[in-house]
Amino acid sequence: MIGVVIHGPEIIDSGEARRVLDVLSEHYDVRAMLGGTMGRTAVIDAHLEDRIDISRRMSLSGAINSLHGATAVVLLNRGKTVDSGIAFGRIVLSRTKQIPIIQIERPMEDDGVVIPWNDAMPWAEQVAGMLDLPIRMPPAAQDVLVVRTDEDQTRRSIHDAVPGETIRINGIVVGTAVSDNVEIVVEDGRIVDIAGARIKEHGIEKLRKIDPGTALVRTGSIRRTGHVPRIGTTERRRTNISVVLIDHDAESTFELAADADLAVTIGDDTTAIAGDILYRLGIPIIGITDLDIDNVLTNTNIFPGSVVLRVEPGYDDVVGGMVQNLVFDGENQVRASSIDSVREQVIEIAGKRLIEVVPY
Repeated sequence: MIGVVIHGPEIIDSGEARRVLDVLSEHYDVRAMLGGTMGRTAVIDAHLEDRIDISRRMSLSGAINSLHGATAVVLLNRGKTVDSGIAFGRIVLSRTKQIPIIQIERPMEDDGVVIPWNDAMPWAEQVAGMLDLPIRMPPAAQDVLVVRTDEDQTRRSIHDAVPGETIRINGIVVGTAVSDNVEIVVEDGRIVDIAGARIKEHGIEKLRKIDPGTALVRTGSIRRTGHVPRIGTTERRRTNISVVLIDHDAESTFELAADADLAVTIGDDTTAIAGDILYRLGIPIIGITDLDIDNVLTNTNIFPGSVVLRVEPGYDDVVGGMVQNLVFDGENQVRASSIDSVREQVIEIAGKRLIEVVPY
């Protein structure tokens, strides 16, 4: 048995994941899993959920380490460039168990390569032959490079940033790159500067403390490739409904809304991302936004029957906090009589801060 761990929506949207799975399945017993979060919507859109396990939210290293019984593992990725893909693989490999790993990078592009990690050359030669790709030898695996300065600060460089792209740490937008050399500066667990970026102070405040060595750092759109969205058709309760609150944690939407009939989302990007995910699950939302969107995800979809509230600038968090206290009693999940009753409550709470209600 050979394991395949797939990273990100782009490799799925491009058709590369399906092609590689088809080829590998002709020669091996393949068990495929998704590492990361946003690729799950791509798997659903591509009708691949019967071939790629998306039942659990797992990191890439966690997915690789969970593949018990696999003789080798294929890491399937589509980086912005081959070099950025190799840098990414280098970090992933530093966190996994010792097993032959064959990274397939950008397999349908002219610069596509196969990269052998952990003495995987015999496997790489087989896979490269099947896919008609060249082999490129990798550097040694290395985790995120964190440097401590004499000023008792910790600095972490961000690879492959492009000017104009958003910078997200643990899912929260903290700035926009203005250079391709971006470096996070942390003191006592708090970000004090992001060199090469225009900082978003509100995001830094939300983030609070981080571990610069383990924080999840991403740049750019979370889904850059074209795709056809697949609408969910799951039957939901109309009375005694389960309502969940998603507050700036959109990447946990699948888990948070697993048994929900309705979601209340706080923040522009959270509403865009969570709404797009829940579209695939057939779950309507009540979004609370203030038009302060970073466009982390574009061309999004929202399930019919949803509404998005536009409130005065800077008040989405304020109104969201009031909704959590008054509707959810300070929790993140509640039972309600109906979707209409929750919508009316949220609109009433927004009160004079409400600019408009946009139905879907």
